Amino acid sequence: MSDYKTIIDFGSNNLILGVFDKENNNVYCSKEKNFGNFEVSLNNLIRDAEKNLSTHIDDVIVLYDNPNFYSLDMSIKKVFDHAISINEVYENLIEESLYIVSQNNFKDQVIHLIVNNIEINEGKKLEKIYNDIKIKSIKLQIKFICLNKILVDNVNNHFKKNNIKILNLYCSSYVKTIYLKKKDNNKDHNVFIDIGYERTSSYIFNNGGFDFFKSITIGGNNITKDISNVLKLDLEYSENLKINLNKSEKNLFFNKTENKQTNPYSEILKKNISVDLLKQIIEARINEIFELVLLKSDYIKKFNTLSKPKLIVIGGGSKLDLNIYSLTINKYVSELILYEESNLHICEAGLDYNLSEESFFIKTKKKPTKQGFFEKFFNLFSK
Repeated sequence: MSDYKTIIDFGSNNLILGVFDKENNNVYCSKEKNFGNFEVSLNNLIRDAEKNLSTHIDDVIVLYDNPNFYSLDMSIKKVFDHAISINEVYENLIEESLYIVSQNNFKDQVIHLIVNNIEINEGKKLEKIYNDIKIKSIKLQIKFICLNKILVDNVNNHFKKNNIKILNLYCSSYVKTIYLKKKDNNKDHNVFIDIGYERTSSYIFNNGGFDFFKSITIGGNNITKDISNVLKLDLEYSENLKINLNKSEKNLFFNKTENKQTNPYSEILKKNISVDLLKQIIEARINEIFELVLLKSDYIKKFNTLSKPKLIVIGGGSKLDLNIYSLTINKYVSELILYEESNLHICEAGLDYNLSEESFFIKTKKKPTKQGFFEKFFNLFSK
């Protein structure tokens, strides 16, 4: 399937697949519910795609999210005794930083490497390496997003059982955030929160730089469970109430059954469910999620009160009308925007990132060549 590129978003609740041709146009997109047996769900997803495209899928690019993703920061600097081409040292410096992080975090794998700041000649900042220039010093500030190798191997094994090779694995929420940020073309400070099924991730960007990342083990399904436990309702019905609470009766989506359609809004009245209590349950959990994933770090509180960031919510949380709730986060942001992404949007984000310059650093994992005695001696006195 060399003329096609296949993206799979491996979620805990859904599997999403998108196929793109050699001009990067989408030719197929589908979704499969993950019913607990991932191999079966993946097999159904792959075989349906192969049947529709009349071709065989051998390898894929996987978007994966897990609350165990974490970030770490590193600053690396080189000073030279004579002017040297930046193109000769830039990529080598990035590879050296990757090698250092990998050696000191041997149980974990670097999934993303983000160059946040490039400084040359003791103070001059560059947004990007556009042209080859001569420099006498260079300093890079880099953020890494990492994941335990056991979890990475588990994902690979799931696909191997379906005879599928993973070409690259990325953090889904990061890739979606970068894609949305790129489309918005906004270099001011923004906050993104991706509320997934059983995981929530937050990202803060300040003046174009990637400043903050955190992921927690609480997501949209926890809100549904809260409604179910407190109001003694089944999970499917609780999910309908959660999503449709903000909609008027005439605009509600219906939960189709074999014999009838159930309107959750009307059922609230029949079951004597307190709408105020329902809102309190949802509001309490959302506030807790935002507190744990963002506010507890105090990072967002450092922003100038005259220039508050926008908050963009994606994932399953974007289906909730968060503006009807009294949320603590509102006093720290200028605007709360809900961006309900489509299946195709998620796959496009994966493809776009895989084609990006940033992804190149992880795809080309070269270890620095072993230095000889004289090279070590020279580098010691060039720092």
